[in-house]
Amino acid sequence: MMTIRRFVIGTCKYGFLWLYATISLFLFAWIFASSFKSNREIFRSPFSLPENWTLDNYVRAWESANMSTYFWNSIFVASISVLFTLLFGSMLAYAIARFRFRGNALLSGLFVIGMAIPLQSLMLPTFLKMNELGLRNNLLSLILIYGVFGLPRAVFILVGFMKSIPAELEEAAIVDGCSYWRMYGKIIIPLSVPGMATLAILDFIGAWNEYVYASVLLATDKLRTLPIGLANFKGEYSSEYGLICAGIVITIIPVVIIYVFFQEQIVKGLSSGSVKG
Repeated sequence: MMTIRRFVIGTCKYGFLWLYATISLFLFAWIFASSFKSNREIFRSPFSLPENWTLDNYVRAWESANMSTYFWNSIFVASISVLFTLLFGSMLAYAIARFRFRGNALLSGLFVIGMAIPLQSLMLPTFLKMNELGLRNNLLSLILIYGVFGLPRAVFILVGFMKSIPAELEEAAIVDGCSYWRMYGKIIIPLSVPGMATLAILDFIGAWNEYVYASVLLATDKLRTLPIGLANFKGEYSSEYGLICAGIVITIIPVVIIYVFFQEQIVKGLSSGSVKG
């Protein structure tokens, strides 16, 4: 009886996942194929492959619709914010994992609580503070926001990795005259690479896709990131569906590439960091 029940539950669960994956892949394939079509061809045969594969929509989206500016803005913001999170997150995690001081557990708990706070609930105070600092309509504001908001998850994952590192390695390094900063750079960081790689991927994708804060803080067109540029792009070229599909593909291709090539690293890093320490 239990075997039949497990079979039914497993079939329903995996059947739902296969259905969801099939629908998602179909939608992506349809958008990708449509990005090579003209408007006339999309209306005439919406579900067929393009008769003539042409890059005209991509050229227009990249050059005329300013997608190149939005793309490089997103690359810059996502990359620098990831470096910010990894640098300060790894130092905080090292202090919590390896040093015993008053308030250690409280500090660790505060970062865990920080993971549960909805980012949208902090929008008003964040906006007021950035406006007070003169950082509104500045890419630096997004870098600081994404970097700081990524710290709770970074500390949570990296503390688990660093606690799993044998203390004997550090003791031997201290005997050899190694300072704490050198030990951090030469021993702790190299052994925490799996967790840091996972964080880099997740934080990059999160910053790449973020819309709310970017829409509130950025007003100048040349400073907009891809999600904001794409939203305005769809409004300006609402009747040119091939062009819109090309813009969507430009936006999602980097994310798809990251997931395809690094999905194993993401799962391995998260599972390792959650059970260690």
